Amino acid sequence: MGAWRSLLITALACLALTTLLMLGGGSAAAEPVLVVTSPSVSSVHTVSNTTYTLRVLLPPLTELQGERIACIRGAALLNATPSAGSVSLSEGCVFLTASNPSLKPLEVQVVLVAAEPPPQQPQPPVALVAAVVAAAAASYLSLTESGREKLFAALSIPASYYIARFEDVRRSEKRVRILQYLRENPGASMRRISRETGISFGEVQWHLSILERLGLVQRVRIGKRACYYPVDVPIEEWLPRFAAAELGAHLDAAALRAAKARLESMAARGAIPLSELEPILAAKHAKTG
Repeated sequence: MGAWRSLLITALACLALTTLLMLGGGSAAAEPVLVVTSPSVSSVHTVSNTTYTLRVLLPPLTELQGERIACIRGAALLNATPSAGSVSLSEGCVFLTASNPSLKPLEVQVVLVAAEPPPQQPQPPVALVAAVVAAAAASYLSLTESGREKLFAALSIPASYYIARFEDVRRSEKRVRILQYLRENPGASMRRISRETGISFGEVQWHLSILERLGLVQRVRIGKRACYYPVDVPIEEWLPRFAAAELGAHLDAAALRAAKARLESMAARGAIPLSELEPILAAKHAKTG
């Protein structure tokens, strides 16, 4: 009985969120909406309601051939300018061709310009979006750890983009605290952030998803653990902190510098196998979990 009730609440929450987003788009159909379509896009910066800057990360010795990286909905896509490579436009989408022959990650910035939209109707408040997402809380707590992560991802992706469009994302005091904590403790896990900031685990998860979608924070899984750090913090700063706090290990600075390019490439893909850290461990203290 409990399982069926959990599924029902989850379905209703997803339906409500989808309806809310459709209604928001219906009352302002002319407003451009940027939809990222490629995992190679590491972050998006909204310059104005018609101009966007996409950061596309190419790992060493890789290339993109006509990769669809984003589409504009609700307005015509007028222009796209890449910092490297070339782009083509088709049916409101931008396709990127670029290569990285070097041994270091390459960042390509693509500036998109959409047509100016007509005046729009008022949008639903962010509080309403938050209320819809909160409707899944009852089912969230009854799911397994894997189920929670999948459910939260399904709900938070559209909601976090919606909040990014209509609200100052740094207006939240808790979100500012989390970002400040990560600047002082890059490489921290979600549970550690929750424990040391006093913010509930669910709230930390929600705020991190928004910061991550907006390109302010990066998430990397190392072994069974996931850590977070500000995107402008180099790997030689956040990785040793993660290793010390979560693994009880110390990294050899010289070995880390030698492996930097390889580890950065893995981090750009979102995961570093724990075995990759073994060769650069200076000292390790037993710690499990």
